[in-house]
Amino acid sequence: MFILHNMGIDICHVGDFCIDRPNGSGDWLMIIFKTQARLTLHGEERIVPSESAVIFQKGTPQLYKTICENYVNHFLHFRFDKKSDAEGIVFDQLLYPKDLSEVENLLHMIGRESISDSPNRANYLSMLIRMLLLKLSEQTQIPERDRMSEHSHKLYRLRADLYNNPAKYHSVAQLAEAVGFSGSHFQQLYKKEFGIRCYEDLLIARIKTAQYYLGETQLSIHEIAQLCGYENVTCFLHRFKARIGMTPTEYRNAASH
Repeated sequence: MFILHNMGIDICHVGDFCIDRPNGSGDWLMIIFKTQARLTLHGEERIVPSESAVIFQKGTPQLYKTICENYVNHFLHFRFDKKSDAEGIVFDQLLYPKDLSEVENLLHMIGRESISDSPNRANYLSMLIRMLLLKLSEQTQIPERDRMSEHSHKLYRLRADLYNNPAKYHSVAQLAEAVGFSGSHFQQLYKKEFGIRCYEDLLIARIKTAQYYLGETQLSIHEIAQLCGYENVTCFLHRFKARIGMTPTEYRNAASH
């Protein structure tokens, strides 16, 4: 079983930043570099690209630092019970996630589950952490980035952000602006890439987020509506019932049984 110690998502540092732990951190550590960084691994210093990762074994020296004024990463401190738990996971090697949005979705799921009151919380966390580490371990060679167009990269990153932060976006125009496209062009690209209209996807992201908070937290309906991007609670109630077939309160009651 995997046990979560600590985690951070989109942790930003400005100016000089350096982590130097000659004996490691006392546990296992996953780092995903969202910006370029200078990493020393096996005594060799190298500049690593954004969207690369490393999973440090317990005891492996950890030395990485910024090479510019801004540095951003995700991290996960963890441990596991048995050697067999880590089968298939690549340690102490630079990794290149095939689909960073998938990995980041798992990270956000881990973050949400870490604060849930589910009786199965420990098992869920263990499964999610193992899935995350296996996903990262699939790609140990620099991928051919040109397999996916620049437009696709932007759209996949936007969609991941949309599902993680549905309250951040309120209109198609705002979504288009986030990736620098005109409204009509953006809608065509989005539908072609994902097979769904962007506004419909936004509504789905909001409802899925609402279902999570209703089932896993004791937040009020008003608080959940705001987290999903609805300033008007009545609108939230109408949208939720139209899609799920029951009110948020009815859904919460059903989920608790």
